[in-house]
Amino acid sequence: MAADHVDVLIVGAGLSGVGAAVHLGRECPGKTYAVLEARGAIGGTWDLFRYPGVRSDSDMYTLGYSFKPWTDPKAIADGDSIRAYVRQTAREYDVERHIRFHHRALRAEWDSATARWTVHAHRDDTGEDVTLTCGFLFTNSGYYRYDEGYTPRFPGVDRYAGTVVHPQHWPDDLDYAGKRVVVIGSGATAVTVVPAMAERAAHVTMLQRSPTYVIALPSRDPFADAARRWLPP
Repeated sequence: MAADHVDVLIVGAGLSGVGAAVHLGRECPGKTYAVLEARGAIGGTWDLFRYPGVRSDSDMYTLGYSFKPWTDPKAIADGDSIRAYVRQTAREYDVERHIRFHHRALRAEWDSATARWTVHAHRDDTGEDVTLTCGFLFTNSGYYRYDEGYTPRFPGVDRYAGTVVHPQHWPDDLDYAGKRVVVIGSGATAVTVVPAMAERAAHVTMLQRSPTYVIALPSRDPFADAARRWLPP
């Protein structure tokens, strides 16, 4: 079976992948392209992560698109708002029809003689193996395996009678109301999840290896709020 060919193949339909597709469509309208997305939804990180309080740790005026400026009052935005922003962008700029969902890119091979990439993907929905070729391969899949997540080895955890949860695989039905919780780590995820869980849990303890410098800031940017009244997007 002949492989599908496009000028540009984008891997990932998250914030970066959708942005890449829009820029390509605007700057090179004559180029054909496809977007491979391993999961069944647009949004990448912001669709996958559903732990309490999930939000950006960068202001969205910087993280957002230059062609679609962030207009929400919250500069430090929650996950739901960012996911909606990415999906709205994909609809507005006709990116959706170029996305091939459930296509997990496995490997790519470059051939100098033909100046082409051959990309091998697997369809998680049908079990089929798919081959595509392209002149330019653009990966927007990040540098972590988001669907697995790193879990350190904790000797004796098998004897623990409580519930162990990884934030990247947060159960929809997890009830932690009135429970005593320990959050291991003090990075961006921990700083996000601790105050959110503290609203319902009996007690939340952050267990960290080394001290972290943390300051409290409002989610709204007063300067941006004021500037928005006088300056264009």
